[in-house]
Amino acid sequence: MKQQVLFFFFTLMLTGISVSAQTGGGRIAGVVIDNAGEEPLPGATIFIEELKKGIVTDGHGEFLLSDVPAATYTLTVRFIGYHTQTRKLTVGKERGKKIIIRLKAEAKSLDEVVVMGKSEARKLREQAMPISVISMNQIQGTVNNVQDILAKTAGITVRATGGTGSTSRISVRGLEGKRIGLFIDGNPMNDNSDFIDINDIPVEMIDRIEIYKGVVPAKFGGSAVGGAVNIVIKEYPPKYLDVNYSYGSFNTHNASVVSKMNIAPKGIEFGLGGFYTYADNDYKMKSPFQEGLTITRDHDKFKKTVIGGSFKARKWWFDLVEFEPVFIHTYKDIQGIESNIRHAHSHSNAFIFANKMEKENFLLDGLDLDWQLGYIYTDYHFADTASHRTHWDGTHYPAVSEFGGEIGKWASLLTNEKHQLQHKLNLNYLVNENHSVNFNSLLKYAHANPRDGMKDKVIGYRTDFPSNMFSWVAGLNYDYRTSNDKFLNSFNVKYYYYSMKTRMASVLVKTAEDIDTHKNDFGISNALRYRITPSLMAKASFGYDVRLPSEEELLGDGYVIAPAGNLTPERNISVNIGMLFDLTGKASSNLQIELNGYYMHLKDMIRFTGGFLQSQYQNFGEMRTLGMEAEVKADMTRWLYGYVNATYQDLRDVRKYEQNTTVANPTKGSRMPNIPYLMANAGLEFHKENLFGGSGMNTRIFTDASFVEEYLYDFEQSQFQQHRIPRALSCNIGFEQSFGNGRYFIMGKINNLTDTKMISEFNRPLPGRSFTIRFRYVFK
Repeated sequence: MKQQVLFFFFTLMLTGISVSAQTGGGRIAGVVIDNAGEEPLPGATIFIEELKKGIVTDGHGEFLLSDVPAATYTLTVRFIGYHTQTRKLTVGKERGKKIIIRLKAEAKSLDEVVVMGKSEARKLREQAMPISVISMNQIQGTVNNVQDILAKTAGITVRATGGTGSTSRISVRGLEGKRIGLFIDGNPMNDNSDFIDINDIPVEMIDRIEIYKGVVPAKFGGSAVGGAVNIVIKEYPPKYLDVNYSYGSFNTHNASVVSKMNIAPKGIEFGLGGFYTYADNDYKMKSPFQEGLTITRDHDKFKKTVIGGSFKARKWWFDLVEFEPVFIHTYKDIQGIESNIRHAHSHSNAFIFANKMEKENFLLDGLDLDWQLGYIYTDYHFADTASHRTHWDGTHYPAVSEFGGEIGKWASLLTNEKHQLQHKLNLNYLVNENHSVNFNSLLKYAHANPRDGMKDKVIGYRTDFPSNMFSWVAGLNYDYRTSNDKFLNSFNVKYYYYSMKTRMASVLVKTAEDIDTHKNDFGISNALRYRITPSLMAKASFGYDVRLPSEEELLGDGYVIAPAGNLTPERNISVNIGMLFDLTGKASSNLQIELNGYYMHLKDMIRFTGGFLQSQYQNFGEMRTLGMEAEVKADMTRWLYGYVNATYQDLRDVRKYEQNTTVANPTKGSRMPNIPYLMANAGLEFHKENLFGGSGMNTRIFTDASFVEEYLYDFEQSQFQQHRIPRALSCNIGFEQSFGNGRYFIMGKINNLTDTKMISEFNRPLPGRSFTIRFRYVFK
């Protein structure tokens, strides 16, 4: 038996072809899936009446019974929370076919109590750690992107700098950027943010989004402080085709294809899929730097193409052996706001090769293995060689150097090639029903080779050098759960190590300095949950987490961001106390009420700071956070769903002295700038089957609103300084209409219905009113 190595990444756009092998006798094989969301149903029971024999579906919803005599059999399929289905099946001498059994969800009322199966999202909400879970049922069929969905969650903001393809950072309880871990199927993606953005992932490919607040589970690996977002990609049934196309304002196009076919059963799947995004982003905005100037963003074109393939084997000794190649191409114009940039642009390519192996009961009963290995090659190019600069009125003036250039102080033709190798090992051991242990190891190696001959000509010597980085994060988690599930305690400990070897030269000093850094640290956390009643639980957690500096922060980008080899890891202490009241599956309202209070103290905070020639990341000092968040959501009637949430987060500068000096800090006690402190969201959704008559149709109409109170984008040290982003209230409205029992969809949405002036970080204007219309076809 040939074994293959494993790993990580974009199960995303990938598709498959399923095959089952034939043995000598007859067989009954198939898969049980949810009729609406197409998710597999692990643990469903299939009873064959004539054989008086039953089997249970595996983790992928599949089942197999071999050596069955030729005859006609009656299959009864049951799963908690779903209608029981009976099916006749004839087994002959010819090759058997894998059958697909689709179960329809139900809610059975027993003395006013609704009995339903626990969804994966609900199980996660009942963990000890503070977590928000957005299930596929909440986002299916909308034209929202991931950014829109996250922005409506309590305690979450997404900091965008422009339209489609612009830089965006997730903020969890005021901590943002690379402090917040971004994971796809549990695999860390933070260091690849130049190539993969949260909005690149089509919503229809997502099963659920998990948002961890304060404490990040050891099983994820990587380093993060304050929180993490894990996007879980859905598993598709054996035969599936999902085609999407949308068109929106500012000439925005999105297209994606997901397909899967079942050819014959040997547990082998092949696939191919991908998606494409294009946008002009040519919206108008008022200049934040020149009074009375309106700018049309006519140099902000964005294009991204992603193509991926997959090979999976589910019937070998391993439960899953997977190989995935992925190619990503990105092109982006550089839009000027302070000045009128006309020619500068970037483009990049990323090649990802990933392998993964999973095995339940590996070597001994109760021990599950997840072993992954991946190689990533990226090739990034930045060009800024314009012969002149341009005023907003169209007149020309000299370039920034004798060799040209529009940005900064010199021209540039940067190329940065990078090789990355990542290995992840996760071992989960279920000792018994009360005790479980999880070990996670994440090893990462990166070699970067930046070159910019044009910049070297301007400065007169080389300032960018090859670098090698190595990091290891190991985590151990122990869970204790009482037999009656009243009490759950989760204890985590992590070890962090990283090293960097390179040379650094300043644009002001010709002599290059050798850098050989080795640093290590540890983190520890404990989270507990106590079920007061079947519907009411209390949660508490404490954590001391560490975040290692990223490559970009340590090495810069070779152009506008200077190296900062002396950065130290960030350290964060967090405390969370919360209550969750959950009637999901217990009452027709499915009411959920959650309230959390939290405290955080961040030391050695890494902050991006500007400079005359180059900007740089620096350890800023200390920041303290006190906050509260509350959320209520419920099915108000059988056809009307609503939610409302609010967040207050008070982040304060608590440095005694200016950085690296003994000078008293004039902003001590001031609210941290460029971070909202008061936010709220609310929404309603109307949904009804066959609203306009006929059959097999479903209608959804939704509206939501977001409020952000006025906040500072820089410290104000006198009444004459006005660095403020104004209060904003924006509203969206949209619809979805499906036909043919969920085969055909048409959807539409208007963002910022009232055309409110929207400002993001550092006083950057965002798009006003916009629309999107989407068409979707699903074959199942």
